[in-house]
Amino acid sequence: MKTIDYLPERIHQRRIQRHNLLRQMVLMIVSMVILLALSYTRQGQIRQAKADFKNLDVQVDNVRKQLGVRSELETQQADLLIKKRIDEDLGSRVNVLDVLSEIERILAKSIFLSNMQLEAVDVAVQVSTPESEKRAKKPKTKEVIVKRIKLTITGYAPTDVDLANFIAQLSAGPLFEDVNMVYARNQDFQGILAREFQAYCYVVR
Repeated sequence: MKTIDYLPERIHQRRIQRHNLLRQMVLMIVSMVILLALSYTRQGQIRQAKADFKNLDVQVDNVRKQLGVRSELETQQADLLIKKRIDEDLGSRVNVLDVLSEIERILAKSIFLSNMQLEAVDVAVQVSTPESEKRAKKPKTKEVIVKRIKLTITGYAPTDVDLANFIAQLSAGPLFEDVNMVYARNQDFQGILAREFQAYCYVVR
């Protein structure tokens, strides 16, 4: 049985237009949803890119700081190498003015110094080996040659007591160690009998 449609043609046209309009609206909504999803994804990527860029800035700052520290460390290393070379070649970074000031402080008025000499000399030092310190009850030692600053003093003292006091003061001073007497003998000094002496010690490293 065939259905007979009595509706006017304009009604059919309106239905078709309405159907097309609904389809277009659905397509538009779907397109907007897709665009919003893409926009959200893009925004997430942009935020991630900004975060990565910020992290890169932080890393660049850290690298710059490390380069600055490295430059400072290289300068300190160069200074230490110079000090090490001085220590190896001269035995100490001694200041002559400090030595003179300390001698002036402990020198009695009755003692006259005729000569003072500072020189770098080789000194044999007994050093324990690390292995023997850990395992052996009696550590083994080896002889090592190091540079030391040697101070030799020649002068005159009125008596042995004055000389002994001067040597004691020299030994007790913070700047000198290993004080040794070379000789002490009677000597005429400007018409007065005095004790001529010579002693040496090492400047503290």
